Amino acid sequence: MQRRGVSCVAVVVAIWAASIALVAQRARDREGVALSIELPDNPTAGARLFVEKQCVRCHALGPDEPRIGPDLSRIQFRGSVLDLAGALWNHAPMMREKMADLKIQPPVLSSREMADLIAFLTVYRYYLTEIGQPGSPLAGRRVFDAKGCSSCHGDRTAWDKPGPTLDRYRGRFSAIYLAQTMWNHGPEMAAVMRRRGVPRPKFAGREMGDLLAYLQVGNGATTLDERVYFEPGSPRRGRELFAGKRCNTCHAIAGVGGSVGPDLGARGREPVRSVSEIAGLMWNHNQEISAAQKRRGLARVTFSGQEMADIISYLYFVNYANVTGVPARGRKLFADKCSTCHSVDGSKGVGPDLGAVPQLDNPIAIFSDMWN
Repeated sequence: MQRRGVSCVAVVVAIWAASIALVAQRARDREGVALSIELPDNPTAGARLFVEKQCVRCHALGPDEPRIGPDLSRIQFRGSVLDLAGALWNHAPMMREKMADLKIQPPVLSSREMADLIAFLTVYRYYLTEIGQPGSPLAGRRVFDAKGCSSCHGDRTAWDKPGPTLDRYRGRFSAIYLAQTMWNHGPEMAAVMRRRGVPRPKFAGREMGDLLAYLQVGNGATTLDERVYFEPGSPRRGRELFAGKRCNTCHAIAGVGGSVGPDLGARGREPVRSVSEIAGLMWNHNQEISAAQKRRGLARVTFSGQEMADIISYLYFVNYANVTGVPARGRKLFADKCSTCHSVDGSKGVGPDLGAVPQLDNPIAIFSDMWN
C-alpha cells in the first residue's frame, strides 16, 4: 500500500513537473526574442553603394529623376531594418527580371554593404523632412514678431534689446545648431521673458522651421539663397549620449528606462517629423523637462558640438534595431514557406541545411546571403 501510494505520488509529481515544463516551453515559444542588430555609426555610407551597385539606374531619390522603379524618396520606411529587408526580398524577383532586361549584373552585397545600404535608405527620410519641406523666411518673420521674439532680439543696431543680436546666425548655422542653442539657453530666456512680462511662446506645425529659416537669412530677406544643411549624426553615438545625458532616467526605449516621460521607442512614435519640428517640441517641453530633472536631483542637460544631431539621429533609428521575433511563429513560417527546400536539423534537402550556416546571430548577414 505504502509503495503503491509513493508510486502514485511520484507519478503525480512527474506529470505535474512535465506539465510545468511544457507550459514553460510554450511560454518561451510565445515570448519575443530580441535580435542582435547593430546601430549604424555613419548612416550615409550607403549613398556611395547606392551608386556603385547601380541601384540608381532603376530607382530615383527625388521627383526630378524619373526611373524604372519607384521613387524611393516617396516611400516612408517605417519600422525595423527587417521590415525593409522583407520589402526588398518580396520585390527581388521583379527587380532581377528588370535587371536582366537592362543587362545589369545583379549586385552582390556583403553583410557590411547590406547594412550600409539599408541604413542609407532609412536615413534618407531624415534628409527629406528638412530638404523636401524647407522653412519660409517670410513666414518665419511673422512668427518672430507674433511669438514676442522681437522684444528681446534684433539686429546689430538694436542695442537696447536684452538678447544677443541675431545677425551672427545669418547663413552660418544649420537648423539643428540653432535648435541646440535655443535648448541650451532655454532657462535664461524664460527668466528674461518672466521679467519683461512676455508670454513663453509655444510652437506648432511648421512654425519652428519657418523661424529657423528666418534666423538663417536675417532681417529683410525673404528667401534662402544658400541653405545651410547638416550631416545626420551617428545613431550609435546618440545611444551612448542618451544614456550618458541620463535621458533614460525619464524616457524609456521600447519599455526599458524611466516612465516620467513618454516611451520614445514605442511603435508609432518614430520621429518622421523634421528636425525643426522636433526642436519645437523640445522647446515646448523645455520647462517641464527642467522641472522634472530638478525634482529628481539631476543636472540640467545641455548639448554641444554634434551632440543634438547624434541624439536626434538615434531617435530616428530607435526602432531600426529594436527587433524581436517569436520562435513559435518562426517555426510555422519556416514550415510553410522554406521547408520545401531547406532543413534546420541536418536532413537532406534541395538547399543547404540552414541550421548549419554561419552568422546565424547576425540577421543582416542572413539577409545579404538571401539576396545574393
